[in-house]
Parts: sequence; structure tokens; C-alpha cells
Amino acid sequence: MNWSRTKSIFIICFLLLDVFLVFEMYMRQQDENFVNYHDESQRYNYKLETVIPTMPQDITFLRGTRMDWSRNKDQLVQVAAKGKVREKQGFALDQNNLQLVSTFKRPISIGHIDSEDVQQDLLGNVYQGQEYKYWPFTSSSTEIKFAQTYRGRPVYISTRNKLQMLDFTIEDNKVTGFKQSYFSLTEKNKVDPITAEQAINSLAERTDLVGYNRLHIKAIELCYLNTVGDESSEPLIFVPAWHFVVHTVNGTSDYFVNAVSGNVLTIK
Repeated sequence: MNWSRTKSIFIICFLLLDVFLVFEMYMRQQDENFVNYHDESQRYNYKLETVIPTMPQDITFLRGTRMDWSRNKDQLVQVAAKGKVREKQGFALDQNNLQLVSTFKRPISIGHIDSEDVQQDLLGNVYQGQEYKYWPFTSSSTEIKFAQTYRGRPVYISTRNKLQMLDFTIEDNKVTGFKQSYFSLTEKNKVDPITAEQAINSLAERTDLVGYNRLHIKAIELCYLNTVGDESSEPLIFVPAWHFVVHTVNGTSDYFVNAVSGNVLTIK
């Protein structure tokens, strides 16, 4: 037997085996990379129709205390002097002076409420109107809701609380007045929130809520949310939450994921 020739054959066989193993490892790595970076939506059963926002820094709980309008008459003067209606407003106080009730002497005709110009016209008639943001998913044919904001992020209250932040009343397609609670908001206890991606995963596991096997996400925002309390609660604590607008069998719905616990919440 020619030992030299046999040794050469063994060497060639080992080299071929090494090439095959390296190729297998490369293909497995490619598959793993594809799953980790390109197929998250398939793994977690969702479809994005918007951009995932980056995680802001220094997120905290918020503590909200309502302003006592009876102790802030200067603010009432500011409200009376603002906007189109100017001094043609009648005022009353409700909920132990924590809610301002305004009645326009001449109801205001409005166009389409989704228009930013229309929204700004309305907000021009209220105290600190620049701090409020249109609240479309709880508005109706009889009222238009706005949420107060903190550093540009909306601060929402569960509709179960029966506590208005800023609600305009509509009759015969005209705005007849509003009810306003103004919160003094302060930061309380820094938290380490979950990312938007983690919140999406929590919501995607609950596709039974939306009636589809696959979650269709239309919009994402970081907000603050209170789901416990009523008009007698003082102060209110707001938790950071991820707000999602998703397509459902009935159109679109709004869901929230607590950015601390990861629990899926609704405000209705």
C-alpha cells in the first residue's frame, strides 16, 4: 500500500469536511441574523404602518394636582379676554372649584375638527390652550376632547373616571362652551421603561383584543396615563405608557401598554 498516497487522500477528505462545516456554520448564522433583524414582525405577529419612536431619556411618573379656579381669579380674567368670543363667556365653577364651566354667549361654528386650524381656533378661547392636544379617540358628535400635555407628551385620563381635562360641548354643529380642569404636573420617581418594541410584543400577544390574528399598528406615541381615580381624587398619579392606534374589525382602536409593568390597558 502506498502510504504517502493514502495520507494525501485523508488530508483532502478532512479539508473538504472542514469546508462543509464552515459553510454550514455560515448558513446558520445568516438564518439567525435574518430572524433577529429582519423578521421580528413575523415572529411577533404584527405589521407596522409607522416609525417606531426612540426611547426618551429621564422618564418618570407624573403627579397631577388640579388648579382651584376660585383662588386664581387672574386666570379667569385671562380666559375671558382670549380668542374669538373674548368677554362673551359666562363662567361657573364645579367639582369644588376644580373645574371651570364656560358658556359661549354666541356659539362658535366650526369646520372639520381634524383640521389643526380649527383646533387652534378652539384652544384660543381657553386658559393655557397651547398645552392641550386634540383627543380624537374619545371625542363624539356631542363633545370634542383635548388632553393636557407635559413636555409635548399627552396626559390621558380614563374615561371611566368621569373627569374632564378639556371638553368642548357641541349642539347643532356649533360649540356652545367647554369644561376645563387644569393640572399642575410634576415629575415623581424616575423609572426604567420598556421600549416601544417590547410594548409591541406585549400587545401582539393579545391580538384577541383587536379581532385579527395579526396586529396592524397605525401610530405609536409615548404618553402618560391615569386609570384609577375620579373627580374627588387628589392628586392623580400618571404612569408612562405606550399608546398604539391599531386597525380592528370595526375600524381603529386605541390601546395602551404600561411602560413600567408591560400590562395592556384601555381607557374606556
